[in-house]
Amino acid sequence: MTRSCRKSHHTFEEKKLILERYLNSGQYDNVNPGEFAGICGVSASTFYRWGHAIGWDITRIDELRRKRKNKNPNGKSRLGEAVEGKILAIKSKHGNWGPLKIKQYLFRHEQILVPQTSVYKFLKALGLVEGRKKRTKTVAHDKSFEYEYPMAAVQMDLMHLTLASGIVIFLVTLLDDFSRYVLSSRFIAVKTMDNVIESFREVVRKYGVMDNLLTDCGSEFVSWQRFTRFEELLVDMDVGYIASGPDKKENQGKLERWHQTVREELRNRGPLDYSSEAQLWIRDMVSMYNFERPHQAIGGLLPADRFFGMREEIEAELEQYRAGRRQDKQIYMVCRVGGRKLVVSGQQGEDVTLRLDGKLVGEE
Repeated sequence: MTRSCRKSHHTFEEKKLILERYLNSGQYDNVNPGEFAGICGVSASTFYRWGHAIGWDITRIDELRRKRKNKNPNGKSRLGEAVEGKILAIKSKHGNWGPLKIKQYLFRHEQILVPQTSVYKFLKALGLVEGRKKRTKTVAHDKSFEYEYPMAAVQMDLMHLTLASGIVIFLVTLLDDFSRYVLSSRFIAVKTMDNVIESFREVVRKYGVMDNLLTDCGSEFVSWQRFTRFEELLVDMDVGYIASGPDKKENQGKLERWHQTVREELRNRGPLDYSSEAQLWIRDMVSMYNFERPHQAIGGLLPADRFFGMREEIEAELEQYRAGRRQDKQIYMVCRVGGRKLVVSGQQGEDVTLRLDGKLVGEE
């Protein structure tokens, strides 16, 4: 005895065809519904369920169409109006930011934890993000390597920018490898070794001497014929120097990501008119990149969190909110004072709370 193979799911068109044959043709008037179901490869119980659902009336066949479940019957977003407003404000200011970065920004700066998919669906419904595209597999450089502490290695490079007037200027940047913190980024009119040396000295004056410096083999850094003044300066300061060729682009990968961000923001903003305007704009960009923009390569933290040695403290504070232990306060600032940890928190319209080493100030 063989058992017939019956489908576990039938489309509306299949249900309609089977029921129309049984109810309208007259051919099966004397056939038991269960027997007819077996002829059509449908279980008797399923066939009876279809028939009873429409009262064996073929004019009610549309009632068998699958109804889409409304996950939100009230028509309101689960994010809430307040969070939606914040998302729109962030998207308006940073049009090239995606749902993940917006999610990380809300959690890092305001301790609002929302699912990335919810942010995506909200923005997609407003036409502010494109549908997700399937990524093609490419052989990428290994970007997981990083030096172990701030100023262990600094990446340095230049990129050109064309102003609205057609004049080309150059952005010279030094970036900390460990934290992705932009130490300096400013425009110069001419790509010369003197300008490169001045940018390098400025960083040393402000942050101290790095252990290693990573650049490409551009003529503003090295020469095949002689030992350059720039290389001599690095030797005098006891800075290890790594000048990579075109086959070692990953050595500048973190700085290339900064360049990519600059280009994205410029596409959003439009061309710059004057070099003085460019200097003001890049200054604001550096501040945003270091202190506001969550970096996905470091788990949504800010470059400043890592550079100033606050990574563990920030992560510990955020984990309290993730676990639901601190829902009534928002972090404004976390810093070290004389080797002790100070956390400033509060809500709008409320007094600010200070906690020193985990205890409210005044309790000690």
